[in-house]
Amino acid sequence: MAPLIIAHRTCPLDAPENSLAGMRVAAEQGADGVEVDLRLSLDLRPFLMHDRTLRRTTGFPLPPELTPSFLVRRQRLKGSDERVPSLVQAFEALAPGMLLAVDVKTPWAVAPLLRETRRRRLQARVLVWCTSALAVRYAARFAPEVEVAYLKDVVDAAGKQAYIAKARRIGAGAVSVHWRAVDADFVAAAHALGLRVYSWHRGFELTPAKLAAGLDGLITDHPRAAREAIDLLTG
Repeated sequence: MAPLIIAHRTCPLDAPENSLAGMRVAAEQGADGVEVDLRLSLDLRPFLMHDRTLRRTTGFPLPPELTPSFLVRRQRLKGSDERVPSLVQAFEALAPGMLLAVDVKTPWAVAPLLRETRRRRLQARVLVWCTSALAVRYAARFAPEVEVAYLKDVVDAAGKQAYIAKARRIGAGAVSVHWRAVDADFVAAAHALGLRVYSWHRGFELTPAKLAAGLDGLITDHPRAAREAIDLLTG
């Protein structure tokens, strides 16, 4: 089965990263889903933002977590008239049928994310991704109907086995791994534990061996090209 194509940070090569415009581009390029990053403001409002500070993408120097929401929402994304989107705006902009993969950067942002997901009854279309084991445990316990993935960059054989064992132990339903960790044996081992496998290919080549490894989801800056590569492989 071909992997899902998930647009990384809302197609940052064609629109500002973590933007509503990028979500539209992802849909236009035929992605199955779009990945965004989530942080909280000082007053605990969820916004789309990858970095620890707003400087790179907006020019504003402070971390979202130290900035009141009224100031976060005033910041414009560089090269755009669009302001920093809120989680609510992202849900409203999500194209029909598309998945929303949310990389939870502020661990305690998982709570408002799950509340909004349930309020909109989108449990089947939201993927929660966390590097925090505590956040994964929380999501798995309080929203078992939502798929939650444990993120970790490990590439050695022993590290990969320990990683998927921990993911299973803390209640994850999936893992998101480094591209260099992907091979058929690793994916099979994860599947044997009931874990789906996602990977961002970064700038690495989409080789036939990687694409045929059994991935459940491919995260990419190039949704259209990724789709073409998979279609070519599967005939």
